[in-house]
Parts: sequence; structure tokens; C-alpha cells
Amino acid sequence: MGIFENDGGPHYGQGAGMLLGLAVGDALGAYLEFEDSREPENYLRDYQAGGPHNLPAGCWTDDTSMALAMADSLLMQRGKLDPKNMLACWRDWFRNGAYSSTDTCFDIGMTCQQAIQRFEAGVDPEECGTTGKWASGNGALMRMAPAVISAYRVEEAVELAIGQTKLTHNNPEVLMYSEAFAKELWHGKPLPEYDHLRLPKDTPRQNVMSGGYVKESYQCAWWCVQNTDSFEEAVVTAVNRGHDADTSGAITGQLAGRIYGIHGEKAIPDWMYEGLYAHEHLYDLACRLCDLSIRDSRDGWGADVPRIGLQDPVRPSSQQENGWSETIDKNHSQSETSIKKLESSP
Repeated sequence: MGIFENDGGPHYGQGAGMLLGLAVGDALGAYLEFEDSREPENYLRDYQAGGPHNLPAGCWTDDTSMALAMADSLLMQRGKLDPKNMLACWRDWFRNGAYSSTDTCFDIGMTCQQAIQRFEAGVDPEECGTTGKWASGNGALMRMAPAVISAYRVEEAVELAIGQTKLTHNNPEVLMYSEAFAKELWHGKPLPEYDHLRLPKDTPRQNVMSGGYVKESYQCAWWCVQNTDSFEEAVVTAVNRGHDADTSGAITGQLAGRIYGIHGEKAIPDWMYEGLYAHEHLYDLACRLCDLSIRDSRDGWGADVPRIGLQDPVRPSSQQENGWSETIDKNHSQSETSIKKLESSP
């Protein structure tokens, strides 16, 4: 079945919303990264150029880049997690600017960088992830969407989530949050078995933390979703908590995108979609991941399955991404070249 097998699926709108939501939250929060939290009357409510990385308005950071690299790997491997392939895709981003909104890697978390450098040094791909308390960051949750969208069943979503997490953050606490996040993304709602991980809904806003610690990011995302009633308000609330604002936005955006989708009054609004760099490519990529999830067995492959969940036309765009398809082709060929080099090396 795939694409959230239960509850009358397939849900292409929610799958696309999850990936687009990640990128929207990332791009909106990029301007506020490292800043203090803002009061509601001073909330940032549109894409802004500048910020710590001096990005054009609507451009995203490492959160989305790592998610795109993961998506590319899963598509190349037909839904299977190949540690060598996935790390090679991340390395292409780190070294060559593949999957970047600026053609360069301008931001990377220390734990992710260390894992990629171990991979480059010849460490077994499955042993590259950092262990111990210093690997308790949010880098695995921020890129989670492709693992869940492409999965055939919830068990596979969890398996992919845990597998991709271990490649960089092989820490028991992070693995616990990755499992919870993947299951809740799949079902599109908070699950009672993880109530103890979330903040009470009535927690004062000033007590909602938004740093790089995985616990803070998970709790911030769910608090923002549970205290708002639309995609826009959830993500705006999250990024304005400041500090690791882009990742708070990316994690909240995945949840809100899964819940509200891309169609309807509470869904991702037009300004967030059309102002996002490469939004048409991201939408198409999300649909390809949805296609990937619809297959009859691990050996089957849903490339020819019609997108029976798409009742509405593709949202119109007023923006052209000149040269983006060439960039994607370049990135894909770089990844395949890296894999061939790895396979031929001793």
C-alpha cells in the first residue's frame, strides 16, 4: 500500500506537505538562526534576505540539503537504505555544494560533519555515527521526511528513520526521538505512547526551548503544532522561538505539513510555497517519494503507479527556477560517480 497505508490513503498532499513543510520552515527560520526569541507582536512573518548566512529570501539551509540528499539516495536505491550511498550523497553536499540552495555547503552541524569525515577516511559507513552524550543534537529529525514518505509501512518508516539517524547520531536518546518522530509523522498525530516525551500543551511559551538539543527540538515542534490551528501559525510560532530557528521550523514544518497538507485553508499558504526556492522541484520530488512507497513488495517498485491521490492540479507557480534541473542532474551524476569510485576502491 504505502503512503500512510491506513486512514484511506494514499495521501499525496500530506506527503508533499511533509517535505515542503520541512523546507518552508527551514527557509523561514534561516533569517532568525542564533537570535533570541521574539514576542508575538514582533514575529517574523515572511521570508527575509540576510541572516547569519546572508541568504536570498526563501533559500534553505543544511536541514533541507541533507533531506534532499537522503531522498536522492532512497530513489537511487529504490527505497532501501544503503549507508555507503547515503553518506556519499551527503558528502557531495558537504564537499561540492550538491543539493544546496546556493551551490555551496555554507552550514553543517558538527556531528554530521564528523560522520562525513570519518566516511571519507575509510571508516565503515555503519560505524561513522558519533556515539555518546555529545551526539544528542537534532540533525536526524530535521531531515526525516524522505524516510517516512518513501516507506511502505510504518515499520519500514521506523527502520529507515533509525538507520539514517545512526549514520550521524548513534546516540540512544536521539534514536528514541527518531522512532517517536517517524511514527507520529506516519500517523499524522501525537501518539499516546509518547505523551511523556512532549511538553504539556499549557506550558508557557517562555518555557519552550529551541536549541540544538534533540529533546528541545521535538518538544518545541509539538508544542507549536498543538497550540496553533494552521500550518502557517505553527511554523511562524516555531521559528520565532529563535536560537536554532531554522531547524525548529524544519521539524515543525514536517509535522504541520503532514497534518494540514498542501490544499485547504489551513494548509501551506501560497506565499510560503511560491516564495520558497525551487518549490516546484521539491513538490515533484515529494511525489516521486510517494510513488516509491507504493509497491507490492521490497523487490517491487512503484515508478509506474499512477498518482491516484492527486485530485487537485499542481499548484500554479509565478516563479521560475532557472537552471535548477541542470543542478539536480549534476547532483545526481556526482552521487553516482562517488558511488562508483567507492565501489572500485580497495
